[in-house]
Parts: sequence; structure tokens; C-alpha cells
Amino acid sequence: MTLARRIARSVLAALLALLTSAASAHLMPNSVISLDFDRHAVQAEILMPMSELAYGSGHRLSLNAASGLGAERPFVTRYVLDHLAVRGPDGRPWSVAIRSMTIASDSWNTDIGTTVVLTPPPGASARRFTLAWSGIIDRVANHFVLVFARSDFATGTLASAPEMIGGLQGATRTIAIDRGQGSAWRGFAASLRLGMEHIAEGHDHLLFLIALLLPAPLLPAGRRWGSYGGARRTIRRLALIVSAFTLGHSITLIGGAFLGWQLPQRPVEVGIALSILLSALHAWRPIFRGREPLIAAGFGLVHGLAFATVIGNFRLEPLAKAQSILGFNLGIELVQLLVVAAVLPLLLMLAPMRIYAPFRSAGAAFAGFAALAWIEERITGLPNGVGDAVDALLGKAPWLVLAATLVLLLHRWLRIGGVQPRAASARLAGLCVLAAGAFANLMAATLAGPMPG
Repeated sequence: MTLARRIARSVLAALLALLTSAASAHLMPNSVISLDFDRHAVQAEILMPMSELAYGSGHRLSLNAASGLGAERPFVTRYVLDHLAVRGPDGRPWSVAIRSMTIASDSWNTDIGTTVVLTPPPGASARRFTLAWSGIIDRVANHFVLVFARSDFATGTLASAPEMIGGLQGATRTIAIDRGQGSAWRGFAASLRLGMEHIAEGHDHLLFLIALLLPAPLLPAGRRWGSYGGARRTIRRLALIVSAFTLGHSITLIGGAFLGWQLPQRPVEVGIALSILLSALHAWRPIFRGREPLIAAGFGLVHGLAFATVIGNFRLEPLAKAQSILGFNLGIELVQLLVVAAVLPLLLMLAPMRIYAPFRSAGAAFAGFAALAWIEERITGLPNGVGDAVDALLGKAPWLVLAATLVLLLHRWLRIGGVQPRAASARLAGLCVLAAGAFANLMAATLAGPMPG
């Protein structure tokens, strides 16, 4: 590719990005075609502004979001089929079938959505074709149609980050699409990254888990937390809690993605905040004594419903959806294990010390305060400012944990010189484990963002 062509493509990409931003803000009512690629077909969602469709077609539309398309459905069906055509590289036409129609309205605009299934002829690839669309742009010169690859598992394109392919306007009414061969690995890797990002940025999920981990090193003593239970017992309890949480959210993640298990978003988000509040109370006083894994599994079911919403929006066929669930779930687990590895050294060093009681109480208070702020925010639907402040603080928390871990490591190192050789060797071995945890902490802090200040 020549330098001139590269510059031209860069300018076009910048222009299209600007138009996309404008369209999303409803400054100019453009159409959007979103393509979802399967192995044997392509699904296209065509969004047309009602006002522009009425102007471009000369047909006065009488519909609204409450009543749906109603009597206008035959007109919209005919209009889409008359203005859409798809052909393969050999010139053979693809079949075009309308699957569904919707109408959506907000304070700025009303859009008509049509979902169309595009199927290539026998033996033809579903990844190479020419799409021709003349809707509205054949009559309205300044109307623009943005074309996106919304989901294409084989190239790692997921609905959370659609890829812009190009645009149509005026006399430019066709676009050649070649998605290449792709591979399942690229889709799996993209799902893995998304899972890691989702849990790393999902402070509510991580705060629930950390609040359950706070009392893990301790033995219950009546209605209070008592003495340190030892490293082996602590590690075993941590493993059970994390495994139970994983089992819980995996069940509802799979059920939500494949079986349609779902609840309205607001109750799910409130339930997640409530799980944090209860785990914070448990960190303060042992209300789930000995049943932490069961509680983690139970609330993991609620957290999994939130994860399933992400997968459900991918618009993938069953095989690709199964692979994306595996990758997404593995990404979640990797970050969870990283968080446990980062927190474990601090817990093991602090738990035998007197300072751990106020440290645990302060952590429980912070988690409870954050949970109450999120509950209020999610019930009312109004941001209260506290939730944003909590998010900002939690984004920097790994650096604080890392600093505390390094200080305690240095303290233990300085104490080694005054003990017997055998005890010193044991402490050195322990320090190696703690240092590995500190390294995990550094990785977690790096994922969380730059150092404050």
C-alpha cells in the first residue's frame, strides 16, 4: 500500500469516527448497519431514523415506540428488501430474510430496527461478500450509513467493541467485505481479555470477594473473631471460598447465556451490592461461621447473572458462545487468583499481629459503606457521588496493599538475623512465598492503573 493510500485511509477513518460520535449524540440522524458473523450466515441489524425514512421514501409513517410497527410493518419489510442486496465474489446472490423488527425512541429520535439474515449460496463463504444498500441515501444526499462488524468471533471482534468497516452515502451504495479466514483462538483470546477487564474494572465483584477473605485467617470465638488459625488453614479456606464463588457465577453465566436465565438489571445490581454489605458484616462479626463457601456460591449466582448479560450481548452462535464463555470465565478466574495472590501475603503477615483486628474492622467498615452507597444509587437510579469516590479509591487500592506488603516484608527480613539457622531458613522460605505474592500484587496494581499522584 502506498503512503498516499495510507494517509487517505487514516483521514477516512478519522472522518468516520467523527461521524460515529455525532450519530451517537443524535446531532445528525444517520443509519447504522451492524453485522454479526456466524460460520454459515451473517445477521445484519439495520437501524433507520424514522424521520429520515419518511422523508426519503415519501411515505408518511404513523407509528410510535409504544404501539410498535403495527400497520406499517408491510411497508418497512418491502422497503428493506427493495433496498438491500448481497452478492458473493462470484456474483451469485445471497438469500435475504427478515427475522424481526423493532422500534426504539428517545428524547432525540425514533429508530426503526430490522434484523435480517443473510445466507450465502451452497459452497460459498459467509465471510466474503459485497453488501449493497440504497435505503434513504438514494433520496437524501447528506444521509450517511455507518457499517460495523459488531461481532465476529473468528477475528476477536465482540459486540462490546464493534469494528467500523466503512460508510455509504450518495452514489456510494456498495461496500466489499472480506473478513479473512480468522480462527477460534482469536475469539477465545478476545473473550479472555474481556473477562479480565470486566472483573478488574468491576470493583463491586472484587470488593465482595475481598470482604469474604478478610476473616479467612481467623478462628471464630463465640460472636467475635478470635486468634489466627495458621497459614495452612487460611490457604485452604481461601481456596474453598474462591472455588465456591467460581462455581456459583459459572452456573448462572452458562444458564444466562444459553438458557435465557435473566433478571432485570437493577435488581441484579442491587443484589450484588447487598452481597457486599453482608460479607462486610461477616468480616466484622462471624455471622456465616463455617459457611463462607456456601455464601460465596450463593451470591456467586447473583454475580453470574451480571456476567451473563455481557455474553448475551455478543450475538454469537452456540459453538462460538461456548468458547466465549470459556474464555470470559477463565479471564475472570485469572484476575481473581491474581487478587488472592496479591492479598494473601498481607493477610498471612498481619493476621497474627494485634493490628489485624482494627485493620479488619476498617476494611469491613469501608466495604459496608461502599455497599450502602451502591444500594442507594442503584435503587434510585441517581448517582450520589459516593459511588464514584469509592470506585476511584478502589482503583488505587492495589498500590496501597503493595506498599503495606513491602513494608512488612522488609520488617520480617530485618528480624531474620536474630534467630537460629533452621528457623532463619524457614523464614527465608516463607519470605520467598510472600515475595511471590508481592510480585502478584505489583501485577494487580499495574492492572488497576497508574500510581496515584
